[in-house]
Amino acid sequence: MKIDFKINMQDVNSDYINKEIEAFGAPLPPGVSVIQQVDGWNASLAHNVSRASGDVQLIVASTDDEVLAGVPADDNVIPVKGTVEDAKLYVKFSHFIILDGHQTLRFEDGGTEWKQTDIILCGLSDPKSVDGKIYRHFHQTFDRRETADDFGVYDKLIRENTLLLPSRKLFVHEFDRTLSFRMNAWLQQIFAISTFRGELKRTERVSIHGEPARGFPDSADALLTVISHIDRALGKRYDTSATAMLGHFNEQFTVPLKNMLDRGEIGKDALIGRMRQIGIKNIHYKALNKGDAKKLVLAYCFPPYNDTSGNVMAKRIHESGEIVDIISNNMDRIRTRDEKLLNLVSGLLDSQFMLDGPQAFSSWGSIESYVHDGYRQFMNHREKYGEIYSRAMFTQSHFLGYEIKRHNPGIKWVAEFSDPLHKDVNALQRYAPIEDDEYIENLKRDVAPEYHGLLSDNVFNLCEVLPFLYADELIFTNTHQLRYMMERFDPELQERIRKKATVSQHPTPPAALYSLVQSYYALDDTVINLAYFGNFYDTRGFRQIELVARQLYDKGINNFRIHVFTNLNGKTMQFHKSSDFRDYIVLNPYVSYFEFLNLSGRLDILMIFDAQTIGIKPFNPYVPSKLSDYRGSSSFVWAFTEPGSVLDQTVDGNIAITRQHDYHEYAQAFGNLAGRLGKELYRADMITCSK
Repeated sequence: MKIDFKINMQDVNSDYINKEIEAFGAPLPPGVSVIQQVDGWNASLAHNVSRASGDVQLIVASTDDEVLAGVPADDNVIPVKGTVEDAKLYVKFSHFIILDGHQTLRFEDGGTEWKQTDIILCGLSDPKSVDGKIYRHFHQTFDRRETADDFGVYDKLIRENTLLLPSRKLFVHEFDRTLSFRMNAWLQQIFAISTFRGELKRTERVSIHGEPARGFPDSADALLTVISHIDRALGKRYDTSATAMLGHFNEQFTVPLKNMLDRGEIGKDALIGRMRQIGIKNIHYKALNKGDAKKLVLAYCFPPYNDTSGNVMAKRIHESGEIVDIISNNMDRIRTRDEKLLNLVSGLLDSQFMLDGPQAFSSWGSIESYVHDGYRQFMNHREKYGEIYSRAMFTQSHFLGYEIKRHNPGIKWVAEFSDPLHKDVNALQRYAPIEDDEYIENLKRDVAPEYHGLLSDNVFNLCEVLPFLYADELIFTNTHQLRYMMERFDPELQERIRKKATVSQHPTPPAALYSLVQSYYALDDTVINLAYFGNFYDTRGFRQIELVARQLYDKGINNFRIHVFTNLNGKTMQFHKSSDFRDYIVLNPYVSYFEFLNLSGRLDILMIFDAQTIGIKPFNPYVPSKLSDYRGSSSFVWAFTEPGSVLDQTVDGNIAITRQHDYHEYAQAFGNLAGRLGKELYRADMITCSK
């Protein structure tokens, strides 16, 4: 079975680096070095001494002089006064195993076929414990296993002291004297596997007799010590698979702490405070919060998938401060993953149920699957919840919210809208068909007759209508959005919507998240550095960025660079290549969400644009969600607005407002910001030649 855990997955040279790490150190001859730490002479030690010869080395570690005096020292038996760590320095063969004082190594004659990079599963003689019996069955059926994707494989590997590890993994863990031998052996094996790139093989030639004392931590301090070792490993730059494996063991050792919380043996705040005090950064909150959620969040797209709507939902959870469960969907086909995004909900997540239905923007098949599987998941835990909270976009979330509310009228349903759904930014009606006539007929039986005229086979229509009729509370991001979405209904329904409506701007992330990821993007601090983050659309694209550069240049301003982070494509690249102002505009692909937050505080000015709705809509119902992220940074925000929009009416000392079509005011607004930054507008050495 192949295991391929890399260390520096994020580096462009990660394969090269991993190969260099693997090649470090001189190759050792094939064989096994056995380290045995003993407190006194016993039959197991005597047996191991007698078997040491040829390609089997025994290193006896003890602090007892009498024991060491009784060890017959030769080339293959070495007495060492001290600990396991002292004994590691004497290892001379390609593989090693560390035994406790009562374990015996059985080594049959024959050649060692395995490679220096292999991990070898030994046999286990006469297992008595449940763990031992599970391991032996695993060993016996090992050849039928082809992959190591299941975390259960690693559980079985480390729960018994039966692995011959490559000697280059000797120092992945330093034995901690405050922990039992069993816990140290577990950690040695966990860290060896998490940095391993090679084959996992079984041998019939080597077996272990005797099981180490169970020694599982029975106190909070001991558990925290184990977790702190794993946490330090998680802080290194392992790839996502290795990080997930280490996270699994982090959870395994956090669960007993949750049991202590439930029994009242320790307080939650005190426990988390202690974890932070000793430097644990990767606190497994999901394990500590297990069973505590009273609210269920319905978010079809949610972290770890990178999506604006999902990130806003995560920030809503943080803002509420309530522990929640989440029903989301696998989005691998249409969204990228970023595991760090779960930091947005950090300590407030109980369980995330990730469904595996079709992935689509608004297809009826994806809605139907999410509703069916999501409702079943709700029913499995329905006694927990007093409230459900859904957010659209995506539309799937509100349909599941309605399904739960329809069958459970006593539960509170809060429904949030990111943007108007029924009509798009060009004021055109969105349409996606509900491909189920029976669903529409059922709605007509459940909905009061006076509202039947609002029902149609359009997903986007019902995604507004159903929450408007049945949600207990409606969340809108701004007053213009509320007004715009209500105006197509009669006055009676408008009043009904208004009574349930709450206006709440997009939440700003907590300050700590702006330093979670350090960006190494190169900036010239002598230049005024502006940035645009976000997609280019039909109504907002490269031409707007170019227009800003043109207006500044034409007014004799040249000490600036506009750094653009967007969805690069051929069209955008061609625009840039053909632009007279390309030297002032630096194109970049997207950065991850947390690098964006970090970068937002390093740049001088962050640019934000209203959606263009003049002549299309009666008023502007949009507020760019980036504004909430910008507000958490220390940089100035330069907002290009439409008259009367929510962004246009924003009052904030760090936000400079310029009307998009008042081009003659661009230079003056920029000059005011430059003055506050203390940077010059013009430099002779920045002159460039345009076409």
